[in-house]
Amino acid sequence: MNTLFNDSNLLRVKRLLKYISSQSVEHLIITGDLTDNADESDLLILKRMLNKFGFSSHLNLTLIPGNHDIFGGPQKPVDIFSFPERCKEVDYDAKVNLFKEIFKETFYGTIVADEESQFPFIKDLDNVIILGINSIAEYSKYKNPFASNGEVKLKHFNKIDDLLKKFNDRDVFKIVAIHHHFNKMKNTKRSIAGLWQNIEKQTMKLKKKKRLLSLFQKHNIDIVLHGHIHYNEFYERKGIAFLNAGASTVGYTGKSLRVNIIKVEPDKTHCEMHKLTESGEVKIEDLFRKEYQTILRLSPI
Repeated sequence: MNTLFNDSNLLRVKRLLKYISSQSVEHLIITGDLTDNADESDLLILKRMLNKFGFSSHLNLTLIPGNHDIFGGPQKPVDIFSFPERCKEVDYDAKVNLFKEIFKETFYGTIVADEESQFPFIKDLDNVIILGINSIAEYSKYKNPFASNGEVKLKHFNKIDDLLKKFNDRDVFKIVAIHHHFNKMKNTKRSIAGLWQNIEKQTMKLKKKKRLLSLFQKHNIDIVLHGHIHYNEFYERKGIAFLNAGASTVGYTGKSLRVNIIKVEPDKTHCEMHKLTESGEVKIEDLFRKEYQTILRLSPI
């Protein structure tokens, strides 16, 4: 979710969390952009709201940072011209560490490749694992001037491979949580509006994503969850399911609140988008449904 914490947005976030809690959701995954302007107080406000609705530990909440949580974003059109200089002044490591410290309860019990960094990590939730990846690239004057492009560096890529190898012999449902998208941004009059959004369209890219796609194929990832672009949709790449939840509270496509609910069962997976309209109506749309054959695995004699 991507929120600027004024009274209106606080009410929208509260309404959405209340609805999610009412659906008896076992685990909530937020794929970055918890705040709009990388403000510590906003992260603390959201943490209190999450706690209020029962999402407070590693067992029921997974969070990864978005570029707005590290670098923020311009608040007015005129800010576009000064924003790259603001990004240049950001202490990237300090911001990532602050994010991890504020939400430290959600990182308990995670499996990491080494103690050097909290990312990437895996949560082992019995028949489901969640791989958390930090895809936020550091500021670069020429390669990432608006700090909205993403990249998973080679050393982190290798750590992801090492972590997933630990689950090669287990029959588990594999979820990836990452901020950046793997599809092309839509270019419609309704979804792309204003100078900043047109700039974002050219700068919101995930570098070396083909390498990641190959790795996800290698380890039979079931679904990749992301945000970053501000609309909600399901799509497939290389036989892998992708689900974008970048328009939970603020998006290009209207004022409704949206949440994707995934139901994982032994023989099937079902994903729905729940849309909460301003009138109070809840509309539910099927996004993804997959059934599995039961396979009896016999040990060799």
